[in-house]
Amino acid sequence: MQKWLSLCKAKKVPCSESFSLSGILADPVKVRAWNIAGLPKDQSSVDNGAIVSKCRRWPLMIDPQV
Repeated sequence: MQKWLSLCKAKKVPCSESFSLSGILADPVKVRAWNIAGLPKDQSSVDNGAIVSKCRRWPLMIDPQV
């Protein structure tokens, strides 16, 4: 991640210091609804939920908590 960030800065590509996949793909209201429905609040689960919600096909997801 740090190498990627430094490369982007060297090439003058606009980027932020912090990256969150769910921050880009997911709506905070939907994430909250997922949490109320039982999705764990850890970042991996939320990122997986964001990926699944944007996929056109069934993605292969491995639950790290099992």
